[in-house]
Amino acid sequence: MKMITRLLKVVLWLALCQLPMLVSMPFVDPNMTWYHTLTKPPLVPPDMIFGLVWTVLYLMLGVATALIFYRGVEEKHHMALWLLGIQLALNACWTPVFFGLHNLSLALAVVVLMLAEGYFMHRAYAKHSKLAALMLWPYWLWLIFATYLTAGFLMLN
Repeated sequence: MKMITRLLKVVLWLALCQLPMLVSMPFVDPNMTWYHTLTKPPLVPPDMIFGLVWTVLYLMLGVATALIFYRGVEEKHHMALWLLGIQLALNACWTPVFFGLHNLSLALAVVVLMLAEGYFMHRAYAKHSKLAALMLWPYWLWLIFATYLTAGFLMLN
């Protein structure tokens, strides 16, 4: 029974970390025509890469989070939990701002906040699990790349 409970907790954290993608998806497809009219900065990957990368990153974030909270959310975890919530909320905002509102300036502000907040989230996770912190590196590196891309789109359009 204990194993099933732990497995359910992992599934819960994995599902929670997928929420930004679920919020974002309705804004992408209807705006792809607009997106394809934009001048793209160098190194923009093909469209299908974004969904694949974000899926993997959200899964890694979910596993990292499950490592932190595998015994439950204790008082010592509150900062990490708050930072996760802020990160997920910011992440859920970026796509509607960029694709839905076509507001590249605000999208850049959101991704810079994500990047800065991601740094603090990484530090908070590192206090509880070295493996969880290690699993956040690809996420944080992708946020650096996303910041570059968003700034590039803003400068070129």
